[in-house]
Amino acid sequence: MSENIKLSVLRSKAMKLPLTPGVYIMKNKEGKIIYIGKAKKLKNRVSQYFGSQNGHSTKVRKMVENVDDFDYILTDSEFEALVLECSLIKQNMPKYNILLKDDKGYSYIKITKGPWGKITPCFRKDDPEAEYLGPYTGNYSVTNACARAAEIFRLPTCNKVFPRDIKSSRPCLNYFISRCSAPCAGKISRDEYEENLKSAVEFLRNPDVSAVKELREEMERAAENLDFERAAKLRDRIRAI
Repeated sequence: MSENIKLSVLRSKAMKLPLTPGVYIMKNKEGKIIYIGKAKKLKNRVSQYFGSQNGHSTKVRKMVENVDDFDYILTDSEFEALVLECSLIKQNMPKYNILLKDDKGYSYIKITKGPWGKITPCFRKDDPEAEYLGPYTGNYSVTNACARAAEIFRLPTCNKVFPRDIKSSRPCLNYFISRCSAPCAGKISRDEYEENLKSAVEFLRNPDVSAVKELREEMERAAENLDFERAAKLRDRIRAI
């Protein structure tokens, strides 16, 4: 099959994609995954690869030359597509995801260990005591994922250091709009904070429906044990996810 005919076939297939968020998976003629990307509108993004090559960089044109077919996975949101893309890249390490980004283009999610740990985006593994998720493509994606996880699980995003700064100040606005548990004001115990952090890390590792199922089961157990305060917190977390 000539290059022009192959591009025409692939573009025809891409034009049938929906205008919804998702992840696309490019494969070569051996069926090996060579590139993984995400899109807010799959049809628009994927079809761009197989149109005019004039606007593409040399590396992108080379990748397109090696594409023989592609698969796709629909998601409910652009954020879900982002996290799925990161997970699939980590699992498969496609050739062109590496070639199209130099080392500075990769980012990590850093989880500090010990009491009152934090989740933060970073560019390199510079703390041997910390745990890292990644590498992921693009600092914006990692920053967005960390911010969403912190919001859902009410983790602080300020520069305060705990336990040093516990009960050192009044809670900020984020506490009052349910985006932070305010350890700075002593509003949360260490055990509960550690549980929230662990849940946030699991969410970043595997943001699928099983996490919601487990939270729902835990909420039902809390309600059965008449621990309505905890059940309400779990309900709010499920809604946030």
